Amino acid sequence: MTTPPIRTLVVEDDPRIAALHRGLLESAGGFEVLGTAETLRVARAMAQTLRPDLLLLDVHLPDGRGLDLLRELRLHSTRVDAVLLTAASDTPSVQDALALGAADYLVKPCSPERFALALDRVRERAALWRQEAVRQGHLDALFLRPTAPASGLDPATLGRVRGALRDGLPRTASEVGGLLGLSRVTAWRYLEHLVVEGEAAAEADARKVGRPVKRYRRA
Repeated sequence: MTTPPIRTLVVEDDPRIAALHRGLLESAGGFEVLGTAETLRVARAMAQTLRPDLLLLDVHLPDGRGLDLLRELRLHSTRVDAVLLTAASDTPSVQDALALGAADYLVKPCSPERFALALDRVRERAALWRQEAVRQGHLDALFLRPTAPASGLDPATLGRVRGALRDGLPRTASEVGGLLGLSRVTAWRYLEHLVVEGEAAAEADARKVGRPVKRYRRA
């Protein structure tokens, strides 16, 4: 079954930055950009008409605060998600974003790697909305802030490996490594970590003759 794209509205008053963010979303895969809005008024109208799954949201707009839009939409739907991508780093804005359940908060300028982590977080949340029940490992990935795992694994790489299993197709460590540009051994370490955490399951590949090969899939 094909996973539907995450329908996204970019709310940013600088057209050049909006175009950059749109390009990053489109190249990331799994996201459909519905359009861009440079003002709160336009963003409000587009959100009401298009009903996006995700807002890529600036805080300071010419006619108001982007967080006010998120607050309004939250009154009607708990499913709309948001990533704040803004120059505003003041405590009230961060507190508002947390209170409104934003997926992430990025301060400009943001590195592509950090932006990719935010998108991984959005994908994880979107996957949970489609499930009737979830495992503790999935909840931990959602609610626990990304810190270095006890095993010394890199959180960013862990997120990428987790993403490689998102489509539900069973893959070997070599296949995951090939997708992500990792060695087989490195991919294996991260996959085994996900198995221990209950986020992935491993099974022997009955099609292989000789040395057993494990295939990993999302639990």
